[in-house]
Amino acid sequence: MLHRDVQDALELIGGRWRGAIMASVCGSPKRFVELKSDLHPITSRVLTKELRYLEQNKLIIVEYGNGAKNAVCYAHSEHGKSCAPVILQLREWAVKHRKLMLETLRREH
Repeated sequence: MLHRDVQDALELIGGRWRGAIMASVCGSPKRFVELKSDLHPITSRVLTKELRYLEQNKLIIVEYGNGAKNAVCYAHSEHGKSCAPVILQLREWAVKHRKLMLETLRREH
């Protein structure tokens, strides 16, 4: 069923932060502090919870640097990389939708 498949996908990357986290790591791995900055006003607690969820669902991985304690980065897993085209398409749609909404608002006022 089409609607069930879409519902399952949105469960994984939907919500306020998961899709944004996935989009944030699309270009390159990010450190926790970079993600927190990109996703302002997300709290550290919520970011940690969502990163764990995405890691448990095999969408992101934790990369450890050269042994330095703070060299932890978050990146798409191989499975998560397969979601990147969807995220980029969603971004394109959002930009078009935003333009349409702004045009509609201008006409109404």
